[in-house]
Amino acid sequence: MKKLLIRFRNLIIKLKVYMARTTSYISLINSAMILFLFLSNLEKYNVDIDIRRWIVPLFFVGVIGMLTFGYLEYKFVYHQEQKTTQKKNPYLQEVIERLDRIEEQLKNK
Repeated sequence: MKKLLIRFRNLIIKLKVYMARTTSYISLINSAMILFLFLSNLEKYNVDIDIRRWIVPLFFVGVIGMLTFGYLEYKFVYHQEQKTTQKKNPYLQEVIERLDRIEEQLKNK
């Protein structure tokens, strides 16, 4: 019974990872749909735009903008955020304390 529960847990974890990976692709599709709605609503405000001609270049500009923002966020925020959240993790704190004790024991030898 225990092996069955472990296999079930592993299956749930894999499915969760697959779903998390899929959401990033769905967000790109969602961005394209929002861009299409925005461009189609411009015609209501007397802005004459050919949607078929502009949707692909604007979508790629949006993707490049998202990549740039993601890179900057990773470069300047991510590492500090990880340090902050890891300090609050009690298991990691326990590991760090154990490593500190081991280093002290090695220094004393």
